[in-house]
Amino acid sequence: MKRSTIITTLLAFTGASALVAADDTAIDQQVESTQSAHNIPSWWEKELVEADVVIDFRGNRIVDGTFTFEAHGPRSRYDRKDGSSIIFDGETAWVTPADAEAPKGRFHVLTWPWFIMAPFKMQGEGINLSELSAAEVNGTEYITLFQTFGPQMGDTPDDWYRFFINPETQLVEGMSYIVTYGKSEEQANEQASIIWYDNYNADGDPAIAHSYEFWLWDTESKSVEGEAPKGTGTITEVSYPDASDDTFAIPSDSRELPLPDAKG
Repeated sequence: MKRSTIITTLLAFTGASALVAADDTAIDQQVESTQSAHNIPSWWEKELVEADVVIDFRGNRIVDGTFTFEAHGPRSRYDRKDGSSIIFDGETAWVTPADAEAPKGRFHVLTWPWFIMAPFKMQGEGINLSELSAAEVNGTEYITLFQTFGPQMGDTPDDWYRFFINPETQLVEGMSYIVTYGKSEEQANEQASIIWYDNYNADGDPAIAHSYEFWLWDTESKSVEGEAPKGTGTITEVSYPDASDDTFAIPSDSRELPLPDAKG
């Protein structure tokens, strides 16, 4: 099935979530189209990604600093404006200096790099894609794909994501999700959200969104809830430095940030 046929078939359906019985080949072709639109050849050339990230939620600034993370690996670091840093070495998260406060530090150092990289992480070992669908959100038709994870995938393998892809540009414009960090899967499913990606700026580099909006999300009707977003984000000063042995080194003055237990 050619890409044009996939899109035509999907958009022939109407309603909130018209599911198409797509085989793996159709899903693979959709992923190829979307990742090509995001310039994945350029992404494969990168070692590290560096960006200034600001996230505001419900009137509070919860993230403000510089993230550096591997384009093709798990390691990441978040250098905060207050001079402290949170570093994930591939297995464990640390905060330095050891006496620095780090509320949800492990969550932040892992979550925001993944949200930035999401269009480039659609497939891979331990990642499952299904439900190639058409959905209308706020009067706009999207192609959607549902993403789940294997049991050994990261801190929160029970998380899920649903991509909302613009059928004309093939860019990921939205991604609904749940967060099971520190909560049960049942609780997380009752508190679904969606991130809307905007202000794509590539200039020959990977196409990464520079503006975010976060909304509460109704998974049944596939619609946003509320009159205004619950949060916003900006990504600026994106660059792609070469890897260094010191980038993810853990200083001696550090303490471990364990994964919190899920709440029942």
